[in-house]
Amino acid sequence: MTFQNGDLVRIRGDTLIYKVLAVTRTMITIIIMNPQPDGQHYAFNDKSIQAIDESRLEKIVL
Repeated sequence: MTFQNGDLVRIRGDTLIYKVLAVTRTMITIIIMNPQPDGQHYAFNDKSIQAIDESRLEKIVL
C-alpha cells in the first residue's frame, strides 16, 4: 500500500488515529492526530510520534 504525507492511518489492532509525517521506503513516520474523531485529545508522550514499518499500518477514510 502506498502512503503519502497527510494520510490518516491506524496501527493494526489499535484504535488511535495517526497522521503520516514522512515516508521513506517502507518506514513511515506518524504522529497522533488530535482531536481524535470522537473528540478526545491525547497528551504528547513517547508513542505520540513513531517510525513504523508500513506493513503494520492501515489507511483510514473519515
